[in-house]
This record gives sequence, C-alpha cells and structure tokens, in this order.
Amino acid sequence: MSQQDAVFNRLVRLDYASIAKKIQDFILQKVIDAKAEGVVLGLSGGIDSSVVAALARRALPEHRILVLLMPLSGITPDADMDDAENLATMLGIEYRKIELKPILDAFLQVLTQEKVPQGNLLARIRMTLLYYHANLLNRIVLGTGDRSEALIGYFTKHGDGGVDALPIGGLYKAQVRALGRYLGLPSNILEKKSSPRLWKGQEAEMEIGLPYESIDKILYSIFDEKRSPKETQTAIGLPMSQIEAVLEMHKASSHKRSMPEICQVL
Repeated sequence: MSQQDAVFNRLVRLDYASIAKKIQDFILQKVIDAKAEGVVLGLSGGIDSSVVAALARRALPEHRILVLLMPLSGITPDADMDDAENLATMLGIEYRKIELKPILDAFLQVLTQEKVPQGNLLARIRMTLLYYHANLLNRIVLGTGDRSEALIGYFTKHGDGGVDALPIGGLYKAQVRALGRYLGLPSNILEKKSSPRLWKGQEAEMEIGLPYESIDKILYSIFDEKRSPKETQTAIGLPMSQIEAVLEMHKASSHKRSMPEICQVL
C-alpha cells in the first residue's frame, strides 16, 4: 500500500455507527438547548444535505423536521430535485418546494447582474428562507457544510454558512460519503459530484481546482496528523503547489470561520 493510500485509509476508516450516534445526539441536544420544536434544513439532493437529513430523522420524530427544496429554474437540474423529493419521501419527512427565480429576479431588477455576487446572493436568499421557516415554526436551522469546505472557505458567508448548528462540520467530504453509505443513501446521491448550484454548470471540484480526495488528504495530514507542508508532500505525494494552494485558501477564508471582530474601545 502506498503512503497516499495509507493516509486516505486512516482518514476514512472510522466507526460510522458511533459517529452517527454522536451526531444524532448532537442534533437532539441542540433542539433541546434552544427550546425549539424541531429543525429546518435545505435539501439539495447532494451528499451533504442528504446525510444531515437522514441523521436528523434518526434524531427526531418526522413531524419535527422540515426540509426546503429551493431550486432555481434553468440552473438546478431536475434530477437533483427528484433525488431530494425521493429522499424526503423515503425518510417520511415534510418538504416544501420554493422556486427561487421570482425572488432572485426581484433583486436583479435593481442590481447589476454579475455571476459570483449573484451566486452569493442566491445562497443568502436560501438562508433567509430557512430562517423564515425556522422563526415561523420555532425551530433551528441545521447547516449541511462539511469540514473540507469549512477549512478552505468553500461556502458563502451568511449564506450556507449562516446556520445554528453544523452536524457534519467535523467530517471531511470522503468521510461524509462513507457515512452516507453506512446510512443506506441511494447510490445516485452517494456518487453525485458536489455543486452549490449557484450558476449553470457549476461543479465544486472544477471551481476549487482540485478533487476533494486531494483536498481531504492535504487537510487531514496538516490539521489532524499535524504534519508540516513538506512532511505532507512526502506523506501523500502531491505537488507542493497543490498543498500551498489549499493552505492559501484556508488562510484567505479565516474571516468566514470567525465571529465579526469587535473594536474594543474601553
């Protein structure tokens, strides 16, 4: 076995039954602590949100869970919504489908249309809809981001990063997929390429510039196994340019992982 394979095997070789139980307990405790009636989350048909929905259903009765399907006409593939609807039905949980185009169009009547700002606006519209329903129903918002995306800042600040709790925020993407297999999620969800679906044709790995497997190995080696960048290069056999790129993404996105800094004047 190569060193690369050894690192990846250590990353994914976990007790997923124990992990699932810990996350279920986490979700339940967050609801109890908030004196809430349940949870709300966005369900996209992708691996991360599907795993969180399945774990929420294990933690709570079905009537305590609401998932929102928030497609954008012309951008969100029909297959994603089919997968989301089918999973919600399989889990026996309530879902509501809200088409985002008229909401986004209302904003764009007074805003300049630019791809990235418009994509971030879309993520923030989704956050607003989640909190509207959470407020309406006295529930908390569960985030669906994972550790890989958190550490490199691949999320929208006050968008998909605007949540009350992150059940899978401690798991790398490869670990989330393995947990999804343990939970018995459909194969088309397990094998689907990750994408925020903020614009047509968007794929996470293409936008980031690296496959998640490489990102996970780099992050795991540095943050979990405490290797230096040079030691990481030796351990996983990836170019130093890729390691440095991931570390730069981590550094540049530090503000996304922190509360706004207060100017201490007294």
